[in-house]
Amino acid sequence: MKAMDTAPYRNDESVSRRLIAWVSSTFLFLLNAWICWQLWFAGFIDQMGSVDGSFIAVSRYVMSHWADLSWFPLWFCGMPFARVYQPGLHVSVAALATVFDLQPERAYHITTAFLYVLGPVTLAWLCYRLTLSQGFSLTTGLLYSLFSPSILLSTAIRNDLGGWTLARRFQALVHYGEGPHIAALTLIPLAVWALHEAIGRDRRRFLPLVAIFTGAVVATNWTGTAGLAMVLIAYFVSQTGNIPLNRALRGLGAILLGYLLICPWVPPSVVSSIPSNAVLSDQSQTVWSSVVCVVILMLLTAALHFAFDRFRTHRVVRFFVLYFLFSGFVVLAKSWGNTSMMPQPHRFHLEMEMALIPAVLAPIWLTWSRWHAAVRAAMLALLLLFCVLQVGNYKEYVRLQTLPLRIQGSIEYRMAKWFQQNAPNQRIFAPGSVSIWMNNFTDTPQMVGCCDQSVPSLEQRIAFYTIYTGSNAGTRDAEIARLWLKSYGASFIGVTGPRSKEVFRGFTNPREFEATLPVLWSDGEDDIIYQVPGRSSSLAHVILPKDEVVRAPVNGNDVGPLEPYVRAIDDATLPLADMRWVNPHRVRVETRLQPSQLVSIQISYAPGWHAFANRSPALVRPDALGLMIIEPQCVGECRIDLTYESGPEAGWTRVVQLVSVALTIGLLLKRKGDPRL
Repeated sequence: MKAMDTAPYRNDESVSRRLIAWVSSTFLFLLNAWICWQLWFAGFIDQMGSVDGSFIAVSRYVMSHWADLSWFPLWFCGMPFARVYQPGLHVSVAALATVFDLQPERAYHITTAFLYVLGPVTLAWLCYRLTLSQGFSLTTGLLYSLFSPSILLSTAIRNDLGGWTLARRFQALVHYGEGPHIAALTLIPLAVWALHEAIGRDRRRFLPLVAIFTGAVVATNWTGTAGLAMVLIAYFVSQTGNIPLNRALRGLGAILLGYLLICPWVPPSVVSSIPSNAVLSDQSQTVWSSVVCVVILMLLTAALHFAFDRFRTHRVVRFFVLYFLFSGFVVLAKSWGNTSMMPQPHRFHLEMEMALIPAVLAPIWLTWSRWHAAVRAAMLALLLLFCVLQVGNYKEYVRLQTLPLRIQGSIEYRMAKWFQQNAPNQRIFAPGSVSIWMNNFTDTPQMVGCCDQSVPSLEQRIAFYTIYTGSNAGTRDAEIARLWLKSYGASFIGVTGPRSKEVFRGFTNPREFEATLPVLWSDGEDDIIYQVPGRSSSLAHVILPKDEVVRAPVNGNDVGPLEPYVRAIDDATLPLADMRWVNPHRVRVETRLQPSQLVSIQISYAPGWHAFANRSPALVRPDALGLMIIEPQCVGECRIDLTYESGPEAGWTRVVQLVSVALTIGLLLKRKGDPRL
């Protein structure tokens, strides 16, 4: 067996050592399962500010539409399902709920509890396979289970967590809704393990596992995918001079194969949209300080590489130190220097923790035999005492974070049900956490939704930002917000004020609509639903070419392009257009048309939409708001059938996927004829 480096790496792995490794893994799993015991049995918990609600909603939708996952009509005026979020976790939750007849929230918590518990196990397994050291791997797994070192490096993280001894990884999971990210973190060590076996030890039978695990990460979470890139770069740099070029290229090929295995679910068009959407999600921009940080990081990497070679540093130390450097530099540049090297840099502190613990422990492991016996005994005693205390701290923290919630009493449930009962099939603007949890309870389509990476157009971002903030609108804030609401087909808007129990209470001026929109519901707790009056609640409207929105507004208050359009959809001299959903990816519109009239459909445009007007092809194109315009070319009675088909990208990515699956199977079968496998 090719070692990652020389002593103290042991080349023999007896049956007893393997048995001990499995016992250690089982112990770590059971310890973490006991710590987060309540999560395994949780339904709705008192964490309504968590984005978990959106993830559970996607799983609920999948459960009802297994055979039709091409278009998702519930958020942001509709979007291709592939654009909503990477489907790995959501489809897994839906499958578990379907097979065992569980409510989606129960299935979600079971799945995320399992992945949370498995995280320390996979990290410890990676450490063991890199070193064959039971002590190093078990200690790494224990500390990763029971301590969050990011609190030592970031005051913001420590203050947010609320203490030195609490469970940051669990907080991220249930309080912030980082379920997909936690899932990716659990898979990352398996991808590195498979890569090391495949190219570090030249065991080619692990190449398919490299592809499977890397593909699984990409299909689960974008932050985790960026973290995977960091860890893979760290591995290849740490192995410079140790792995032949042909093996390194083989590993890169397996990583590429991993993406090709899942490319129909995360197609290139979605991948290409992520960077711009991620930047817009937190307004992070590339500035000179960011460029300087990148240059410093590159210089530090080069300096470390030179120092590692100069002092013949063990490859395991190189790997984890570099992984910590890449992930930690992103986090700490923001925490210490307020510089964003990439969007949402604070989220990578979970990757930083995964790297930091073994980076600190690896030198101790290498020199452990040189330490005095009394010092070693004292350190082990302190470790044991620390772990015992932390188990108690973590269990109490988990209990407080997973308190059950009677969902029927929440504003999220009550407002969602009002919309369902009083505005069936009509698009609404739901506020804050109501929007996040809305589609756990109803199929009410929303003007907004989740998540930042999914927003179809910049104009939609401008719209809901303006509605929430009324920024620089002055006394016209209600008028401008009404124009945006009507332009995107919202018939109702929920507003929550400072006394509301809705978590985010995002409206800068929650009273802005009092004098302009009729109140339809109020619970007396600063929660109000207003109607957005209009001639029709249909999402299809007959307009004239001069009324089309042909120029994108430059900001939220630039509503000049919207005004002719809004006047047109309320113009009683134009015919009404009745629209209904035939299925989740097909719409039928019936109306009467005059020559040159257009049909505006307030559904997000995507290249896969095709229309037939009275059975003749009709042009479908976007307007300047990212919605659809149909040129039906029919006079009198006109029936328009509008269908979304995934388009040529879906076709060729499926072919690529089939070829990739065949190649993966071929690699698995080839092992019988190659002694190195």
